Amino acid sequence: MSYRKNPSTFTQVYEAPYHWLWIVGIARIFVLLIVFWGAYYYFNREFLYYVIPIYATAFVLSCWHLWELFKGISRRFDFLLWAQMFVDFGVVCTTIGVTEGYRSPLTFMLVIVIMEAGFLLGIYQGFVFAIFSILFMGVQFYFERPHGYLLPQYAYTYLIQSLSFLFTGFISGYWNQRVNLLKQFHQDILNNMNSGFIITDRVGLVRMINFAGCRILEIEEADVIGKPIEDVMRPVSGMENPLRTSLRTHRDFSSYEFYIVTPTGKQKLLGLTTNRLTNAKGNELAIIASFTDLSELDKIRRDLKQHERLVVIGEQLSGLAHEIRTPVASIRGAVAELKDNVENPEVLKRLVEIVVRECDRLNYIVTSFLNFAKSTDSTWKEILIYDLVSRFVEQFKKSLPESPRYEIILKDGEEVRNVVVRGEEEQLIIVFQNIAKNAIEAMVKGGRLFIGLQLRGDKGPVEIHFSDEGPGIPPDKVLKIFEPFYTGKKQGLGMGLSVSLRIINSHNGNIQVVSNPNKGATFIIQLPVYRRV
Repeated sequence: MSYRKNPSTFTQVYEAPYHWLWIVGIARIFVLLIVFWGAYYYFNREFLYYVIPIYATAFVLSCWHLWELFKGISRRFDFLLWAQMFVDFGVVCTTIGVTEGYRSPLTFMLVIVIMEAGFLLGIYQGFVFAIFSILFMGVQFYFERPHGYLLPQYAYTYLIQSLSFLFTGFISGYWNQRVNLLKQFHQDILNNMNSGFIITDRVGLVRMINFAGCRILEIEEADVIGKPIEDVMRPVSGMENPLRTSLRTHRDFSSYEFYIVTPTGKQKLLGLTTNRLTNAKGNELAIIASFTDLSELDKIRRDLKQHERLVVIGEQLSGLAHEIRTPVASIRGAVAELKDNVENPEVLKRLVEIVVRECDRLNYIVTSFLNFAKSTDSTWKEILIYDLVSRFVEQFKKSLPESPRYEIILKDGEEVRNVVVRGEEEQLIIVFQNIAKNAIEAMVKGGRLFIGLQLRGDKGPVEIHFSDEGPGIPPDKVLKIFEPFYTGKKQGLGMGLSVSLRIINSHNGNIQVVSNPNKGATFIIQLPVYRRV
């Protein structure tokens, strides 16, 4: 029931089920209360001035122990363990001293204290408390030693007690050492792996992390043990940590990709796989996660998107041809039927409506594809990004349906009011329109769309966040939604987000997606800061 500092690459903490810590802590307080009650009624009142402070200190430490356990095991357990060991030793010595001293039937309690020190602290600490116990019993023997023929018998008893104390310290410390050596062997294996490994308990507190994990997350090992996983591995924009999601939903992730923010403010793409550990009853005890830094892979992906634009466009021509073929076939069929129904006004009206509708659809398909293909850098100008977003919000509100009820909330962006970016306003408006429209369509029963701006670091980039209250995006579809002609809707071309990503990439920016199942999705547009006014 302790936090134990280890010079290895891992920091050791209590790993058994927490309910045993609660049981031992509550039992300790209960026993102390009984002892306090007995001391008050049966001890000499003058002697109480010396006895009760020791019991009171033990009581306070036990309550503190439970409070720290309630908050989560931390480094204060190191201090609490040593303090509690010395106080326990003092309580036992006091109890033996007031119950016949050397002849007390409670001398066996010293063995319990020595075992506690050996198991929880180590072999040397076990020997230390064994020597303390020998010295204490030696003092008791000196002041209460009998005379005459009983002296050798009591001396022999003292010798046997001393040997038992030493053997108890050795055996308990030896098994502590063997367990630590076995753990150290496993830890050394993990520490020599290039992938990061992190272990949390069932409440999401970090129990263990290896060297590679510290390097990837840019953290110090000593600063993370006992902390919530969200404080150690921080996803961008408030996204729920996948380990927390795994604990909450009782499912594992395989090769799940998400962005984190390091303590230095750098964003990294991680690939993570989780594995939940359960006991025989199926209750979750801990979760192990292996993760790798995919930042270089992410950079390669972006470079490929920028340098192979023509190849991507060529590959999508077949999809464009398929999309065009359907309205062309409808127009051809309507025209073919038109020549036989020139004198029928009703049929003529219906056929003309079909031709007009399909022509509009053709125009939409071609326009979307051209927006995806064309470059925008020739028409760039300086833009106050906050003013542009504010104008877009006012215009977009007018296009919302009356039912169901939608609400657009522009969060205060005081820090970015003077931020200027370079680009083409109309193209950026297209991006805002596509993302906001998707957010509204995701909230089938209505809801709120939050649009916020923030500056990441002193030099940027500037981020525009679109956060909805919809069902979110499944993890396996997050990386597909920007592919041309990919859509999860019954109606739609699937070019909106592809066009948006193409436009933002041409502005030297990026779009990230943060999705929490059943809590909505957040699209983050990042644009480089040109200057400030």
